[in-house]
Amino acid sequence: MTKKWLVPLLMALIVVVVLRMAVGEEYFVPSASMENSIMPGDLVWVNKLAYGLRLPRTILSLPFINNTLPFTKNTPAYLTWIQLPYIRLPGYAQIKRNDVVVFNFPCETDKPVDKRTNFVKRCIGLPGDTLQVRNKTVFINGHRLAGMPTCIYSYRITASSDSVLSGLADNTDGSDAPGQYDGFYFSLTSAAADSIRRLPGILSVTPQQDQYAAASLFPGGKFAFWNKDNYGPLPVPKANTTTALNINNLPAYTAIITQYEHHKLATRNDSVFIDGACATSYTFKMNYYFMLGDNRDNSYDSRYWGFVPEDHIIGKASVKIYSARKYGGPGMGRRWFRRIR
Repeated sequence: MTKKWLVPLLMALIVVVVLRMAVGEEYFVPSASMENSIMPGDLVWVNKLAYGLRLPRTILSLPFINNTLPFTKNTPAYLTWIQLPYIRLPGYAQIKRNDVVVFNFPCETDKPVDKRTNFVKRCIGLPGDTLQVRNKTVFINGHRLAGMPTCIYSYRITASSDSVLSGLADNTDGSDAPGQYDGFYFSLTSAAADSIRRLPGILSVTPQQDQYAAASLFPGGKFAFWNKDNYGPLPVPKANTTTALNINNLPAYTAIITQYEHHKLATRNDSVFIDGACATSYTFKMNYYFMLGDNRDNSYDSRYWGFVPEDHIIGKASVKIYSARKYGGPGMGRRWFRRIR
């Protein structure tokens, strides 16, 4: 009896493994960076065929386990003895602006590319674009990008009485403003903020602006005066295009040259050297993308760590299999199988 069922079980396991490798797989979202589009704890389906299947590169690895072995802290569930080159099969779609994309986190350079942590963000900058953020508004190639209705921002709300604010906080995600008694901070969509402005007793609904430069933002260097609300302009690299290279703009391309496209980089006397030769320009091998979270004031995204190389793209987050958020109303509860927009 055991042998009778062993072969079908093994065949079923092989089919599941092949489907997860070649078609798509589920992904639990751990953070709030994509609220309100995707909530923490949501289970999403990642379509690997849309942009073309990326063939496995770390082939000596256990199925169904991404990084570490169960019940261990740091023991890898893979071996790096064999690393295959980057190959992507043709897909039926290109990455479009505002697509929700799942990718490997580029900064984990101590791990193989396909074993780095999965991130999910919205693609805002495409290869060849010039991106800029002015007062929280995104501009692409000088044109204002229409905001996604699901994007949320931090607002400070004041009211005529504490009871108005308390009632609002009971029904919305609000928190006391530190050191102030006449306001709350809320994470809201633009539409929700407009609705609250029309409520009786509301005095002001003000988006919170980052007033200070943030040296922790990408790319740093001479660009250290940028902040998350006023950022750029920043060109997004495109494959087979060439950019001028100098000591001033080098911080924007250092990771690309050294970590993603594997050249040796050095500087001497304000000159740039690539693979030992003096370089005044650089031609990109791959396409790159600029990703933002929909929770714009609480998202660790490309503003902080830079571009996503094309070989880090896993697939398109297309469906919420299960939503962690409960929806109100009689007979309502958690939602299943909702398209991600």
